[in-house]
Order: sequence, then C-alpha cells, then structure tokens
Amino acid sequence: MIDERTLSDPSVCPACRGLLAGPGACPTCGAPLDGELAARVWRVSVDAARLLSERADLVALLRAQARTGCAGAAPAPAALPPAAMPSPPPAAFPPAPPSRPAPEWTRHRVQNLLLGLGVLLLAVAAVIFVVVSWGHLGVGGRAAIMATLTMLAAAAAVVTRRRGLTATAEAVALLTVGLGLVDAYGARASGLAGLDAAGPLAYWSGALAVVAGLAGAGAVALPLRSLRLSAAVLGQLPVPLLALHHALRVDQPAAVLATGLAAQALAGVAVTAGWPARGDVRDAWRAVAGGTAVAWVLAVSCASAAAYLETGSVVLGSLLLVLLAATAAAAAVTVPVQEAARTVVLGAATVAGVLGLWAPVVDATQDEWLPVACAAVGLALLLASAGVPAAYRRPVSAVALAAAVLPAPAVADAVLLAVGGPLDWLGRPWQGHAGDARQLVSPDLGWDGGPEVPLLMLVVGAAVAVAGLVVPAWRASRPAVVPLGVLAVLTLPLALDTSYAVALGTDLAAAAALLAGGPVVAGPRRARLGWTAAGCGAALLATTAAWSFAVEEATLVVLAVAAAVALLACLGWARAGASRAVRAGAGVAAVLLAVADAAAFARHGGAGWAAVWSLALALTGLAAVVGATVVRVEAVRRVLALVALGALIAEAGTLTWWGGGTAAEVGLAVCVAASVAAVAAVWSRPRVPVRLVRTAEQLALLAAAGAGLGVLLAAADGDRLWLALLAAGVAAGLSALDPGLRPLGWVSGALLTASSWVRLVLADVTAPEPYTVPGGLALLVVGALRRRADPAYRSWPAYGPGLTLVLVPSLLRAVTDPGTARPLLLGLAALAVLCVGAVRRLQAPLLLGGGVLAVDALVQLSPYLADLYAAVPRWVFLALAGLLLVVLGATYERRVQQMRVLRQRVSGLG
Repeated sequence: MIDERTLSDPSVCPACRGLLAGPGACPTCGAPLDGELAARVWRVSVDAARLLSERADLVALLRAQARTGCAGAAPAPAALPPAAMPSPPPAAFPPAPPSRPAPEWTRHRVQNLLLGLGVLLLAVAAVIFVVVSWGHLGVGGRAAIMATLTMLAAAAAVVTRRRGLTATAEAVALLTVGLGLVDAYGARASGLAGLDAAGPLAYWSGALAVVAGLAGAGAVALPLRSLRLSAAVLGQLPVPLLALHHALRVDQPAAVLATGLAAQALAGVAVTAGWPARGDVRDAWRAVAGGTAVAWVLAVSCASAAAYLETGSVVLGSLLLVLLAATAAAAAVTVPVQEAARTVVLGAATVAGVLGLWAPVVDATQDEWLPVACAAVGLALLLASAGVPAAYRRPVSAVALAAAVLPAPAVADAVLLAVGGPLDWLGRPWQGHAGDARQLVSPDLGWDGGPEVPLLMLVVGAAVAVAGLVVPAWRASRPAVVPLGVLAVLTLPLALDTSYAVALGTDLAAAAALLAGGPVVAGPRRARLGWTAAGCGAALLATTAAWSFAVEEATLVVLAVAAAVALLACLGWARAGASRAVRAGAGVAAVLLAVADAAAFARHGGAGWAAVWSLALALTGLAAVVGATVVRVEAVRRVLALVALGALIAEAGTLTWWGGGTAAEVGLAVCVAASVAAVAAVWSRPRVPVRLVRTAEQLALLAAAGAGLGVLLAAADGDRLWLALLAAGVAAGLSALDPGLRPLGWVSGALLTASSWVRLVLADVTAPEPYTVPGGLALLVVGALRRRADPAYRSWPAYGPGLTLVLVPSLLRAVTDPGTARPLLLGLAALAVLCVGAVRRLQAPLLLGGGVLAVDALVQLSPYLADLYAAVPRWVFLALAGLLLVVLGATYERRVQQMRVLRQRVSGLG
C-alpha cells in the first residue's frame, strides 16, 4: 500500500523512493527531476497524498460510528426508502493495527550505509591481500587474480544495473575503480612487465590515466555516477604528476611545473566551456571545474615563483602568467557561472596579468625606480581597461588601480619625513643655517630620496583620476588626487636638491594656489574637490610656516607671507559665498600668523622668550577682543571671547615668568587670574542678554580649567600651592552664591580644606584635629542650616559626615596616644554630642557620640584590664565567660524582645 507521507516528501525520489542529495537528477536511479514532467509528477503526488489523507480521516470516522452504534449510545438514523438503502458491506472492517513509532532512517539510507560499508571492507581486504599475500604467488598468478577480481567487479556492476539495482551498481562500480588502483599498485610492486623500473610519479601518471580512461568508457556504457566522478577526478591527476616527475630532474622546476599545470588549466577550461553542465553529467562537470580552478591557482603560484625567484625563467614565467590570465578571462566569459563567481574570476585573471607584466619590469629596473615602474604598469592596465565591456570592467579596473597604488608604501618613509620633519623645528627654532633643503628637512635627519618619490605620487594620482573616468561609480574618489599632488609638490624640491629658499618659495606658491583655487573649483557638483583643495592648501601652508622656524630670517619672511596668503584666502572664500565658519577660520589663521611674525621680530631684536610669548599673547588677546566686537556671528564671537580669555590667563603666567618667577609662581599667577575671571563670568550671567548667557558659561568653564591648571603647576611648591588652593576655593565659594551653582559650595569647602591642610603640613603640624575639626565644624553648620530649612531632613546626612570627621580621626589617634589629654577631651566631646542627641532626640549624635565614648573608655581601661588579667588566675575568666553564656542563653528570648523595642524607639528618633 502506498504511504501518503512519502508522496509529498521533497527529499524522496518519486520514481525509486531513493533519498535525494540535492537538486538535479536522482543519485540512485538517475531520473531527471528538473523538467516539466517532473513538475507534473510532483503535483499529482501532492494531490494523491491529500486524497489519501482525507480517505484515512473518513475511514476513522466510519470506525468511530461503528463503535458508537454497537454500544447503543447513538440514535438510529432515519429510515430510508428501500431503493435508497445502501447495501451493507460484505464484511466488517478489520481492526486498526496498533500504532508503531516512526522509523528514524529510511530504507534507502540503511541500504546506502550497508553498501558503503561493504565496499569499504572489500577495498580494505583487497589492499591487505595485495600487501600481505602478494609475495606468495607468482607473476602469472598475481596477474590472473588482479584481472579476475576487476572483471568480476565490473560484471557485477553491469548485472546489477540491468536488474534495476542502481545503488548496488554504483557501489560495485566504485569498488571496480578502487580495485583498478589496487591492481596498478600490485602490478608495479610485483615488477610485472618491468613496471618497477619506471619512476613512481611517471608510473602513477600513466596508471591513473588508464584507470580514468576505463572509468570514462564504463560511464559511457553504464550511466553510473561513481564512474563519471571517478573519471573526472582521476583524469585530472596524470598531467600534474608527469610535470612533477620532470620538474625533479631539471634546473628550473618551477617553470616545468607551471607549464604542466597551465596546460592542465587550459584543457580544463576548454572542457568546462564546451561541455554543458546539465542532465546527468552536472556532477562530473562540477568536479572538472573545481579541479581546473585548483590547477589554475597552482599554475599561477608556480609561474610567479619561476618569474620572480628562479634564475633564467623570467620570460617563460611571465608568458605563462599572461597565458593564465587570458585563460581565466576566457573562462569568465564562456563558462556559465554566477555573477559573483565571474567577478572573482575576472579579478584573479587581472592579478595574474599584473604579475606577468611586473616580472620583466622587476628584472630590468633599478631598485629605486621599481615602485614607479610597477605603478606605471598598473596605470597602463587601468587605461587599457577602458576597452573592456562595461559588464566585465569593474573587477579588472579595481585590480589595475590596486596595482598602481600598492607601490606607494615603498616611499612612505621619505614622504612622512618630508611632511613631519619640518614640524620638529617648532621645538628647536632657529638652530639651522640656510643651505640645502635636504639637510634642513629635519633637525636630526636628512632627506635621502630621489626624483622617483614625487614621480610616484604623480603616477598614483593619475591612476586615481583615470579610475574615476573608467568607472563612473568611482568619481567620488577624484578629490584624492589633490593630496597626492600636494605630496608631489612638497617632495619635488627635495628630490631636485634645491636650496632651502627655493623649497620654501615653492611650498608657499603651491599653498597660495590651492587656497585661491579652492573657491574657483568648488561648485554644486565639485564641492568636495574645492574643500579638499582648501584643506590641503591650509595644511601645506602650516607645514611651510613650521619649516621656516629652521632659519631666523626665513621665519620673519615666511610668516608674513603666510599671513597675507591666509588673509587673501579669507577674502576669496568670502567672494565665493563660503560659510562664515570657513571665512572666520581663515581670518583667525591670518591673525595668528601675523602675531607669530611680530613675536619673531621681537625675538630677532634680542627679546627673551618670556617677552616674546608675552607679546604674542597680548597681541592675540587684543586681536580676539577686536574681532569679537566687530564680528556679528554669534558662534565666531563666542570663540573669539574664549581666545581672548585664554590669552589673558596665559599672559598672567607669562608676565610672572618674564619677571623671573618659578613654575610654581607661574601656576599661582595663572590660578589667581583664572579665579578672578571665573567669578566675573559667573556674576555677569544675570546681567547679560539671553543670547550671551551661553558665552558667559563657556568663559566660566574655561576659567575653571585655567584655575585647575594653575593648581597643578603650583603643586611643586607648598608655599604657592596653599595660596592657589585658597584662591580657587574662594572663587568657587563666591560662584556658589549663584542659585544655579549651589553645588560649587562643596567644591569650595574641599579646596579651602585642602589649602588649610597644605598650610598645616608646611607648619609641621602632625595632630589630626587641626586638619579635621575645622572641616567637620563647617559640615555641622551646613547640616544645621539644612535641617532648619527642612525639618524632615534626617540627622544622618545632616550631622553624620561632620561628626565623623570631628570624632573618628581623634579616636584613631587616641588608641596609640600615651597621653591623657586627648582621650579626656575626646571623651568630653563625645559625651557632649551624646547629650545633645538625647535632648534633641537625634539618631546620628546618639549613636556616634555613644559609640566613640564607649570605644574611648575601653581604650583607657585596657591597661588596667591587662594587669587584672595577669593577676587573677585564668580559670576565673573562663568560669565567668561560661556563666555569662549560660545567663545569655537562659534570657535570650527576653533580650531579643527588649532589643526589638529598643530598635523601634531609636528608629523613631529624628
């Protein structure tokens, strides 16, 4: 009887009930399951399964009615006319069979498992026979046994296939192939017909070719999957084995291997392109395609080794790489594969082509020019990719662009030194002498590059520009051409070994051109290009200004010219309609450069560095103040105000340094100035327009940061540190008078306390009370004020911190204090706190005062208790302890009740 569950199971073949391994033909019977006929069979099977399931439900209903009628519970159906009465069934329905658990494996899976195990055991038996028992027979007997076993296996495959036992035929055919390989091994091991004289690789190349040919012929006669796959897999091994055999006997093994593998890959591409992947041969086609891909990769590897590492194989290796690239490209176009796979194949083909073109270039080019030559090859390939059809162009162009860009890191050291070396002169100004630009690129290092460095930057930039033209989707990368061109300009004077003055002039001219050309280039569609040009021009201008600090005269000239360039850039961007932030940035840069030039002139006139910095800060602050009053953009005015305040605070420290002050004195001056500025900014908040409130807040934050910096600078000298902390604490306290800044009161208290502690340390005060009692009293005052304003405020947060700070440090000191004054005074203070807590019924004073008083009393009694312990026998103490435990045990319940009452009373206190 047909099982309806197997009819609608997509993993079971409708023809043979075999288990399917995937889409395509059935691996057991070979029935094609991807056509219109298979679709019709599937629809009919689903309908049949549905009808059979419905029939089973109706039969179950009939049986239920029959059982109900026998019991007499259901009413009899209405009488029908004699003609309409259905005839009773000839026999009663048989009882339903008992249900059984569903099997976990299908019959076909069990069958395949048994077959696989049988084939494996037979193959193992054959190997054991050949290895162990082969020597006991003569050559004729050996040949007869080999031929007999193989023929019997082949005949069994034919017979089982004709009788419809497809799975068995597949297994026996696979056994036949395995026996053929065992026979080949046995024939050579026994020296049959002198086969042992041949080399192992050459012999196995021929043997595998024979076995693969026989398997292919068998697959033509018997359409078995095992024979097809065996022929497809084994047929790809003879050529590589033969190539390896010859490679071990020549001086250029990589070239020989590459030649054999390239031939294998070419043949594989021809087979996969001309052999359609459909029907029963799809599995064999996939095996050939996979082997071809592996052979191609190995061929490229061996050809690369021959071209780059093997002497005398450059030409052959390069030609093989180009041939392999053409083979892969042809495969990508002719072989039916998915789009992603085609992209990967085209990219790999281009990689092979690049390697093939690079090999002769590497062999014939000097080391310093090698990156330029390799990048030029990539650029040429990128230009040539414009002729590739648009459907295949992107992977080819991507690899070509990578080939043009990858050589750039070879000159990274020279480029980084040209960019970052001039910045080192800011820390060691005016220590160089006018002369060669290469010698002045850095205070410690000279530039040893050549013309290849700027030329490589130009080639890479040209490749980026061409890529945007070849692939329209890459047009967004065109702004990257600008920084590459800037690097070329920056390294060109060094490469040409020009003078220092010529190099500075070149860089200044390039920076001016970029800053002036940015507004011209920028537009609705080229905004990125304009912004990139402007940013690169600003960076080049900053680098040139830093480089000018190498020579004194150059600094004076370059800073003035740079300020003029920045001012002209500001005007140009204003005419181009740039944003206000951009124009303000250019204007600020011009002002700062002018200030730096003025400071340089002061230093050139003989002023000390303190005077130079003072002048620079004063001019910066003045310019910021003027700008803040002139500019109408609120954001820019806020920034200028912050700059002015920062310059003012720094000026206070600089003037102190100019007067011969130490670092701690400079920090004290900065802290005092910043504290005054912070108080002024906080107090000005309620008096300024609403639009300036945020500016005042930011000024206050900047002043607070300056005060913190001043405290850190003053930390090296205690005499200055306590004054700086005092100034910062007073400023915080005055700022806390603002209702919105009340939390600053805690900061003020902490700073003032720290100031007093530093002063006490300087006075060699070691007692804890001067450090803790003032702060504790202040906290008690704050707590009392808080409870007066809020009577519901608990005593622990109000008085707990202050009482702890007043009593606990003294208690810790009293434990080790041999005197009696401190314990006595501490006991009196604790008693007073306890009394206040009892009178006011406050929890925190009660517990803290009582606890400190108890501990202080025990500490004072400890010497006497020790003497008592030494005088009285120890058994007395043990007896007392035991008695105490008995008493406690006897009255445990009553004591617990009393403790509960006591806890409730204490919790009810304030």
